[in-house]
Amino acid sequence: MIVFITTGYGKNVIGGADIWCNNFIENILPLVKEDYKIIIDGRPLVREIDAIYTFENEKEVDKILDGCDKIIFLHHSYKPNPIIQKYLHKTYLTFVHAFIPDMVGLNDEYENIMTRLDWHWQKDILDNSENIVWIGYEKDTIHTYYSKTITIPNYYEWKNKKPFVGIIDNRVGYAARCETRKNAHYLDSIPAFIFSNKYDYKRMLEGSKINASVHQFIEFDYRFHNKFFEKNFQIFHGAYTKEPFGYAIFDAIDNGKLPILDGSWMKDIKYRYRAINKKQFHYQYLRILEDGFEKNKKQFDRLKKGLEKYTNKENWIKQILEVI
Repeated sequence: MIVFITTGYGKNVIGGADIWCNNFIENILPLVKEDYKIIIDGRPLVREIDAIYTFENEKEVDKILDGCDKIIFLHHSYKPNPIIQKYLHKTYLTFVHAFIPDMVGLNDEYENIMTRLDWHWQKDILDNSENIVWIGYEKDTIHTYYSKTITIPNYYEWKNKKPFVGIIDNRVGYAARCETRKNAHYLDSIPAFIFSNKYDYKRMLEGSKINASVHQFIEFDYRFHNKFFEKNFQIFHGAYTKEPFGYAIFDAIDNGKLPILDGSWMKDIKYRYRAINKKQFHYQYLRILEDGFEKNKKQFDRLKKGLEKYTNKENWIKQILEVI
């Protein structure tokens, strides 16, 4: 029997890892021939049918892990669980969505981490993993630590396919957590719609001391994800540091928005609007406003074309099945 361990799936979507897990549950699990159980390492915010939660359920979880043949981490927690730790020697495969050495020490001004990050716990999981899969679009830091790591990039399906209509409003859209590497502080004094967690946003403001008087904050709820992208903004903040894949950037393009990207994100795509700090971000913001429709559209079309190679769902399914 296989035990799949994750931190969440189904209706409780908080970030990209949850979307990835939903894709796995929908497309891969029906093809798994062995018996399996799903353990969610956490408490049931929105309870999913067939999921077993670790919260206040130690005895059942211990019994299941004791009886299983192998463990596959779809998305592991970043803080240790003593019961799971007992059975790490059974770890056959770990999918890695974020590598802790890439998540800390990114900003001299402040650090805003969503959850407790325990590098020794992640290292313990990876040291025990027979196989490791990085879900990012290219090799990264994890490959220098674990040379056996293979890369199977995420995929994205264009759904809305909205065209770029030009810059109508000077506001910027931001749809991400306010953890340090997402660089929400780049929006200092820039009119923006912020679609995020209110506690993360508050901590970011307290740490960065930016001027947020021109921000309109909207509490994140994935059910209103499409509604957010219907708001009147055409520029999107996608300049995330060490971004493994970037669902939100794909979402922006799918909804006809023009993103400002980090300088190193998918750098093989020649793209005009990139920034690696707040000063550059402000420059690119003004550049977009000044460039006009034809230049803006040329960049939008070029970026979308470059992202097309990450839209092959069938290839993703084939690669995942090969490692399972």
